[in-house]
Formats: sequence, structure tokens, C-alpha cells
Amino acid sequence: MSNLTILKHTMFMLVPLLCVTLSGRHLCAEAAEFQWKARVSASEEYVKNTNLESDQDKDDDWITLVGPGLTCTLKTEATEARLDYDVRYAAYAQNDANDTFRHFLTLTGFNGIPISEHLTLDLDESLQISEEPIELSQDVISERRSRERYYRNTAGGRINYLFGERDFLYAGFDHMLLENDDPSVQDSQRYRPMAGITYWFDIRNGLSLDYSFTRAEFDESEGRGAFDESEDFDQHVARATYTHRFSPRTQADLSYTYDSLDYQGIQKERIIGEEGLNQEDYVVHTTSLGLSRQLTEQFSGSISGGYYVWNREQSDDTSGFIGSASLDGTFPFEKGALTFNSSAGYRQQFFEAENLGFSKYRRVYATLSYRPLEKLTTSVSGLYQRDDYQETYPDRKDSTWGGSGTVRYRLSEWLFASVGFTYRERDSSVDDGDYQDSRVTFSLDLEKTLYESKPRSI
Repeated sequence: MSNLTILKHTMFMLVPLLCVTLSGRHLCAEAAEFQWKARVSASEEYVKNTNLESDQDKDDDWITLVGPGLTCTLKTEATEARLDYDVRYAAYAQNDANDTFRHFLTLTGFNGIPISEHLTLDLDESLQISEEPIELSQDVISERRSRERYYRNTAGGRINYLFGERDFLYAGFDHMLLENDDPSVQDSQRYRPMAGITYWFDIRNGLSLDYSFTRAEFDESEGRGAFDESEDFDQHVARATYTHRFSPRTQADLSYTYDSLDYQGIQKERIIGEEGLNQEDYVVHTTSLGLSRQLTEQFSGSISGGYYVWNREQSDDTSGFIGSASLDGTFPFEKGALTFNSSAGYRQQFFEAENLGFSKYRRVYATLSYRPLEKLTTSVSGLYQRDDYQETYPDRKDSTWGGSGTVRYRLSEWLFASVGFTYRERDSSVDDGDYQDSRVTFSLDLEKTLYESKPRSI
């Protein structure tokens, strides 16, 4: 990737700091607390299948990761904004051609920052530069078959105009960039402006209207053919949600979503049934009903169900069920936390290493952390996902499952030791789509608070 490209998209990281400076005088009425924390991490990781090969001749390796990190936290009555940056040098014992630097930067919690009496600001930023083939985040589940570096930057901002206790208008924009050193992986960009309004008629009944437009751009890749190469598209998503609050702890949501996707390239002329991606313009109509409740002071849960209809330009229409169930909470005395989520419906796989389009899916995910001793923390997680891709020919079906576990012990006030294990496997109906990934990691982390202010006006 060019230095100009990196510089252009790194500017998104400077926006939050600039906005804090410009809006600082409007924060002066709030009590704020600053904290700077530095860390140094060293780990040794044994990887059984470095390139996620599907055959039996899998390359294993030992990877040494060393590097510093920094966290800046701003706490106010309204929010807790946190900026994290970590850099790691990855040294491979067997394949030193893969040696590289990994960079991770995230901005979280920068929500509701007051700009004026009626205006607030939301910002988020995520930067990742890595060669790690499995890429997992809230919106991305991506697997590569090499250790070539890739660059992903996602940045967004939103202005909120408050005209009531819970009533507001908003307008925002986000941008995502994915560039890959591997020429066989398709680069992509997403531009997405958005706007909406939330209005409460009374204490129990509210209405939200949201709209977003997405311009998606994809570069041609080499060596993979057309099976997972998407064409550019425009997408319009409009959603209306009616909310009824039965009590301060319980509410129901009835929503309708209109999702229109229009491909811009030559794929529109492709004969349906030709091997590869069979992409057609389509519209998805979705209706769902959900119920959420604060079960206890520590735990909340939600459940929803509905139906979608997928209308395609040439092929027959299809439909299906959508639903979800979730449970989130913390244990008393901060002993641990539990997250469980189960969902089914459709998703659109774009802006990943494989752009496979529309799929029907089922997913179950759970993670549990627990602190049995003051200095000892444990965590386990598990995942199962089934994808039935609808725009591929021949049909492709993937089943992915796995789990991980970590034990972390505080050796001293500043020093932590941990050991972890991860296993992940995918069973695919296409040739070379299968893989198994297992790894064991040993880590030492040195963390030190450099500066921490007491709550004061800023």
C-alpha cells in the first residue's frame, strides 16, 4: 500500500483529538478524570497450521510477539472514552520471511460528547495492520490462506441534535478501507452516510426512523477467479422501529427494514448458473418483533423473531426466519461476566477476504470470564456458525466452530502472566475450503499507570 494511502486514512485517528480540543470549553461544566497507562507485552505462540491449509501437509511455527502499548482514558459523567494503541513485532522461527510489525488502534466510548447545549458528538476508530490470517471483530469474520499483510481502517462520526429528554435527530458518516498485500485477495472500500430521528410520543411509546446509503467499491484480484470477487454496488437501507415500554425494565420493539442492493458491474449480465458468484440486484423486506428486559441489576436479556423475503431480479424469490436471543451480565462483586448470543437469518458477506454475498446463517456464541481468586482470572468462549451462501454456484455451505480458553495471573502489581489455547475448524462444501487452526500462547505483560488525575472540571 502507498504511504499516501496510509497517511490519508490515518487522519481519521486525529479527528477525535481535534474534536476534544474544539469542544473542551463545553465539557468544562463536567467532572473529568484522565488516565494514561503504558504496557509492554512479550508472548510465544505455537501455531499448528500457519496458512490455514486444507491438506494434511500443514506448516507449524513458533511466533514470538514483542511490543509496547498505550491507553488514554477520559472519564466524564456522560461517557468513558478510551484510546488504545499497540504495536507488536512478530518473529517466525521457521519462516522468517513472514516477520513483520502488527498495529492495533481503537477508539471506544467516545459517545455523547457535548459540543453545545443541544449538540453531541459520537466518534469511533479502528485500525488493524496484521498478517494474522484469522480476522475476527464485531462485523468481520474473515479467513485468509496466507501470511501476507493486510490493512483495515474503519472510522465514523455522528452529530446528534437533542430536542427532548429522549428525542434526537442525527446525521453521520463512516468509511472502511481494506487493502491486502496478497494480490489474490480483493481490496475494498465502503462509504456510508446515514441519518435518522427518534421521537417519543409519551413516556411509553416511541418511534425511530433510520436511513443509510452504502457505496461499495472492489478492486480486481489475481489468481482466485470470480468465485469470491464481488462487483461494486449501491445499497439503500431504511428502517422504522416502534418501541413500547411496559416498564422501566421491559420494552418491546416492532420493526420493518427495506434493504435494496444494486450491483454496478458486469456481473449483472452474467448468466445465472455460471460457475462463480451469481450476483443479481435484489430487495429484502424484513419484519421482526423483539422483547428486551433488565432481568436483575447485573443481567439483561433479549429475544426477537421475524421473517424476511428476498426478492431477486431474475431468480425466484426466497424467504426465511430471522431471530435472536441474548443474555449479558456481570456476577456480583465483579467476579466475572457472561455473554450469550444466538441468532439466525441472513447476512451479507462483503469487505472480507472472501466476498461471498448473501447467505442464510445460524450462529451461537458464548463467552464466560470468572475470577476465582483475587489475582487469578479465567475465561472461556465458544462459537458455532453455519452459512448457506445463496449467490455462489455451485452452492457453498460452510460450518465453522471453535473455542478458546485463557488463564491470567497477576504476579505483582505491574506484571501479569497468561496461558491460552485456541481451536477453530471450518468444514466447507467446496474444494480447499476446509481448515483446522489450533494454537497455544504463553504471555508476560507489564502494565503501569503513568498518570491518573482526580475528578475535576476541565
